[in-house]
Amino acid sequence: MTALQAVHAECLPNGLATALILDIKALVASFEFCLLSHTLREGNSAADFLASLGHSSPYGTTFLSSPPSGMASLLLGDAMGILFPRM
Repeated sequence: MTALQAVHAECLPNGLATALILDIKALVASFEFCLLSHTLREGNSAADFLASLGHSSPYGTTFLSSPPSGMASLLLGDAMGILFPRM
C-alpha cells in the first residue's frame, strides 16, 4: 500500500506510520478542499531532496527554520516547472 493509498483508505494499516497517517487525515479534513495526488520525484525535486535528507538523518522528526543547503535551486526549479531527471 502506498502512502497516498493509506491516506485515502477507510481502514488504516498497522505500523509505525499509523499516527502520521492519522495526522495527515486530520490536516486534510481541516481544509474546505484538498486534493492529494502522486507526483514522480522528477516533478517535485524539493520534496525528493527532503525525503532523502530525512531518510539519512539519525534523528526522528526534524523541524527546519530555513531550507537546507542545496535546496534553494531545487525550489526555484520546482517553481519554474523544470524537471530534473532521475539519477
